[in-house]
Amino acid sequence: METKQVQFSAETRNLLVALYSRAHDAKSDRPILGDRLAARAVESIEDYDRLKTQLKMRDDDAIALAIRGLEFDRWVRDFLARNPRSVVLHLGAGLDGRVFRIDPSDDVEWYDLDLPEIAQLYRDLFPRRDRHHHVIGASALDPAWLADIPADRPVLVVAEGLLVYFTEDEVRDLVTRLVNRFPSGELLFDAYTPFSVKAMNKHWTVKATGKYFVWGLQDPKSLEEWAPGVKHLLEWTFTDSPYVAHMPWTSRIMCRIMNAIPVLRKYNRVMRYSF
Repeated sequence: METKQVQFSAETRNLLVALYSRAHDAKSDRPILGDRLAARAVESIEDYDRLKTQLKMRDDDAIALAIRGLEFDRWVRDFLARNPRSVVLHLGAGLDGRVFRIDPSDDVEWYDLDLPEIAQLYRDLFPRRDRHHHVIGASALDPAWLADIPADRPVLVVAEGLLVYFTEDEVRDLVTRLVNRFPSGELLFDAYTPFSVKAMNKHWTVKATGKYFVWGLQDPKSLEEWAPGVKHLLEWTFTDSPYVAHMPWTSRIMCRIMNAIPVLRKYNRVMRYSF
């Protein structure tokens, strides 16, 4: 396979952690996501093995990220089945080819949004899809890009691995802006508690990238006070997944311990809201 000279800065190297998790899963004997496009993207990056070594990527963390990604995908498919003509805003898309895994119909306008440098990396590593798939280079916090998004249909906002890097005020402003823009929709994101934010900032994945967590969510119901009509629907933790069986035995034991202790069970959750 032809390799590409893709330049990763200190700010974008963290994208390789999530990309590696999907590639690792696709190459495993028991894939969870089965994202072959991620595996192809990894193989096409020049000097990827050196970058992987620098980030000290581990198999159990890769599996955990793949498990979380699968739950996001499941909820995306559920929303699109109920809202076939809709908009998907994939905020902080990074190097996640979710649109290729979901393969939405032409009735869906899909937007992958990330910072300009990251959006260019996405274009370098993934194929062009069709006219209903848009890649936007902008900050999710910049209100300007939202003006070009059609607001005459339901919206699904997906923010995996993003909001934890913002302050609570920034998250509140973003959620309020989205809720006020669209007639109805759902919001999917992963959230850590304030306790787990502090703990994760000592984790190898965070230390390796230098991007530290900021926002912690204690009570999911608190978002209902941010804007009229916002309703907390579900929360999910990866320790409930049957795919935990794919992890090394030490990680499986840790998941059992986490499930038994409430403060650890809520360590990292995937949240689903409607509005």
